[in-house]
Amino acid sequence: MNVSKIENMINYISTSETPKNQDFNEFAVEFYLETRDIPLSKFLKVRNYSSKTPKIMNTKKAGELILETKNNPKIMSFLNDNGYSDIPKLNYSAIMLLRKIDPEKNWKKVIKYLKGKGTIDEINRKNKKTLLPEDRENLEKYLKEKLEITSDEFQKFLNLYSKVINDKELKKSINKLV
Repeated sequence: MNVSKIENMINYISTSETPKNQDFNEFAVEFYLETRDIPLSKFLKVRNYSSKTPKIMNTKKAGELILETKNNPKIMSFLNDNGYSDIPKLNYSAIMLLRKIDPEKNWKKVIKYLKGKGTIDEINRKNKKTLLPEDRENLEKYLKEKLEITSDEFQKFLNLYSKVINDKELKKSINKLV
């Protein structure tokens, strides 16, 4: 493990850049190979990179996805069927769609984004599982009992909670108080 090389690569990621001699895909694969044998999230906490953790972790996921795709004829065929004769060129925004799911699902989301069929937020929201009405009812009942609040208070709570999770500054401020 070359700590100075990893830190140098993290600095590139933090500024959403890549070295002059590499495109994003090459850089992401190299970053993945350099960091695959270390607990990266722990490494980032110890070195105080926590504000950039999602982008850094997703760059590692992108490298893993690209490397796995190169060695998987089924996924390469899937990309070809979707108009990509080679692995699409990713970037720091497209990788925010990546999750720990199978490569085909990740590529489906990335291709939608690259083809302009939605923003990252829209694509991620569409992929969330929707609750059946009876599941929603049971979940609401459970939460009201646990929080010991009425239906009206529950609606107010959901409205406030929605504001908090959608506003980073508000979320940070509340986390400081809790």
